[in-house]
Amino acid sequence: MPAADESELPLALEKTLLASGLGLCFEGRYRIEAPLGEGGAGHVYRARHITLGRAVALKVLRKQHNQRWVSRKRFEREARALGQLVHPNIVAVTDSGVDHDAPFLVMELLDGTDLARRLRGERLPVGLACRYALEALDALAFVHERGLVHRDVKPGNIFLEATALGERVKLLDFGLARLVAPQDDAAVTQFGEMLGTPSYMAPEQVTGETVDARTDVYAMGLVLYEMLAGKRAFAGDDMLVLKQQMIDRVPALAEPALAGFDALIQRATHKEPAQRFADARALRSALADVVAAGRAVPALAPNGGARAPAVSRPAPRAGTSRAGSGLLRAGAVLVSCLALTAILLACSVIYLIESPGGEQRRELLQRALSSLLNTPEAPR
Repeated sequence: MPAADESELPLALEKTLLASGLGLCFEGRYRIEAPLGEGGAGHVYRARHITLGRAVALKVLRKQHNQRWVSRKRFEREARALGQLVHPNIVAVTDSGVDHDAPFLVMELLDGTDLARRLRGERLPVGLACRYALEALDALAFVHERGLVHRDVKPGNIFLEATALGERVKLLDFGLARLVAPQDDAAVTQFGEMLGTPSYMAPEQVTGETVDARTDVYAMGLVLYEMLAGKRAFAGDDMLVLKQQMIDRVPALAEPALAGFDALIQRATHKEPAQRFADARALRSALADVVAAGRAVPALAPNGGARAPAVSRPAPRAGTSRAGSGLLRAGAVLVSCLALTAILLACSVIYLIESPGGEQRRELLQRALSSLLNTPEAPR
């Protein structure tokens, strides 16, 4: 298929389905079938590998960004970065290239929904929120340990993949990922340039300062808050939200049972990066400790409400318990002694009867028993 003119790209990519069901092709291998959504830097489509017949997700850089060398450079770097990130909780990138004068990524096609759609102003059960957060932090820890920062952690980039074994978190959209110390970073990220989503941006992102792993920690603290509270920490238009990110503390969680989580969130979202957890691994470890300690999760029912208190029974008094235990031991010893005495007596009687002269002893024994029982002696 001949390359489309650059001016026709937006229309061609957004109205890709033709009457025959065939859409625009990339590098002669991937045919677009339907739009799926939008990422931080481009459109995402459902496509199919023409030779293999396999369905994939294809992400294409927006035309307005493609005209800027800086944004295109970021998109090409996303392909390199994601190609190195092989982790069960990170979306897999299988191919990349440039066609129709537009860079594109080919990713695994996921079945499910993202966390933003799952929330929709509703709080999650505490146990489920913890599981999502722990899996997302597993992915972020993997990213941080390889010198990358996501820079756009938010519910819309946390995908809940439906699998045969249940849901699995997949971290999406590394279009804003930044190598901490790349040689070309000065050419790609300019001082004072603000990148990210206002509702989840750390103060250093708002001011365009240097970001690192603690920037993602801040965003994950806000995501955890939203899952537990059922609402965003900061709301309003973008300018108001950005002001809140710079000045206001995250509101406290209302339920006393969530105190452990609240302390963790307050530290993760501290305005000063030095006061936050060092990276996603440290935040994950702290969250796992809160869960293991039972400071919040066991105290809440699956629907988020408080569990009914366990029925308590009065404990027996210590003195009574010891006395009862002593009587039981004494009784057991007495029974054992009586049983042993009976066995010895029976053995003695048998010996007296069966030994020589036993007939005479048997007759004497019978008379003694008869007199004890006051019964007449049986006639001989």
